[in-house]
Amino acid sequence: MGPDRHEGLQQRMKYAMLVDPRAEGEGAPCLSLPAGTALDDAAGALLRLLAAKECPDRILIVVGGEEVGTTSSTYLRAVLGTQASRGPGDEVRAAAPGESTRFGVVAFRCAVCGSSAYTAFYDDRYRPECREGDHGPMELS
Repeated sequence: MGPDRHEGLQQRMKYAMLVDPRAEGEGAPCLSLPAGTALDDAAGALLRLLAAKECPDRILIVVGGEEVGTTSSTYLRAVLGTQASRGPGDEVRAAAPGESTRFGVVAFRCAVCGSSAYTAFYDDRYRPECREGDHGPMELS
């Protein structure tokens, strides 16, 4: 096993508890995190997505440009011990105890097909590209 493949395996193992083995990755919006993101910080970014008004059902987790795996909102709620919002009065902080101090989540949407992607950082030079086709860089949502 070459060094690059070994590093990729280590990275997938590091985030394995966040990956839903039943979730399909095709068509899922992705959450892009910088290389070396701590597991707690990745979980914090996912908690923010769970607390969002329009939480996707599935999320492809990408760390340092490498696909780690796909998860689902149902699986994350079970693993991270949170509950789905029930209605008025359930604020963002009520669904996600604690808060990551390192990352916020930035939402992007394709202007052509409407697919979504999420990152834990914003740099206009590295906007997510639409995975559904040759639609180019996505726009802030």
